[in-house]
Amino acid sequence: MKLAILYDEYFEKPSESELKALEDEAPGVAVSCCAQWDLVDAADIADAEVLFGRAPPGMLKGLKHLKWHHLASAGANKYTDHALYADPSIILTKSSGTFGVPIAEHVLGMMIALSRNFTHHYKNQLEGAWRQSWLGTYDIFASNVLVLGLGDIGTEVCRRLSGFGCNITGFRHNPSAPHELVSDVRPISRLRESLPEADYIIICLPGTVEARNLIGREEFALMKRRAIVINIGRGFIIDTDALVDALNTNTIGGAGLDVTDPEPLPAGHPLWSAKNTIITPHESASSNLTSKRRLAIFTDLLKRYMNGQPMYNTVDFNAGY
Repeated sequence: MKLAILYDEYFEKPSESELKALEDEAPGVAVSCCAQWDLVDAADIADAEVLFGRAPPGMLKGLKHLKWHHLASAGANKYTDHALYADPSIILTKSSGTFGVPIAEHVLGMMIALSRNFTHHYKNQLEGAWRQSWLGTYDIFASNVLVLGLGDIGTEVCRRLSGFGCNITGFRHNPSAPHELVSDVRPISRLRESLPEADYIIICLPGTVEARNLIGREEFALMKRRAIVINIGRGFIIDTDALVDALNTNTIGGAGLDVTDPEPLPAGHPLWSAKNTIITPHESASSNLTSKRRLAIFTDLLKRYMNGQPMYNTVDFNAGY
């Protein structure tokens, strides 16, 4: 069986020792590695039965032998159309379980920085100015937190917030399924009625069509003036113009954004200078352990695939994630 691994600036090339370990775990697999930027056409990976990485979507149709495509990301955007593949019964999986821990820590860091006014103090530090300010700081303890999306990432966020004694309300499309950490799980349709009670709104939703502009002017108007919005899902879940206005008019208290719309955020965009905002360039998943976790998940799935066992992390083409 032939396995092609496509690495890129987001998914680093496995080391020789990691490739050796993968081959030891899955004997009989012929592994080839290729940089995505060196991929000229489908001929370079045409014999692959399994593809691990992000091939240009327009190239997938040319992979006549492909039966399983494993994405290096937790999201499946651009890959959830059966028509992209030569075999419409393709198995598509994603790397969920890789990113929950680092992203949850990133979320917590943004919450603390914004709640403790670190952005204000850092500016003073750069100026060498000792300016005390006792206003505009809040406890995370006992606060009301809405977590939108309770997959791997949302669950890890809840796990860490539970140690802060937060009152957590979770949102997902199927609220009837029990959750290990959240007793109050609501459908997305109840978001607006829940916003007035929230101190923090954490967006961990996948980038589906239904999620586009889920948070806009009407939603910001319902929030507390101290409310802080954190988005590590997809930038287009928030109406950017409405967010800039909400921040600059003190309609809400602040925002922590690892994703933006547009992305990359161009120089001079008004979001860069919006009040009490922290922006990171879509790298909350980065960690010294990210590659190790991702490869471990793929290796486990590869053994399942070879042994005809049930797969997990499968993408629902209709749902888009």
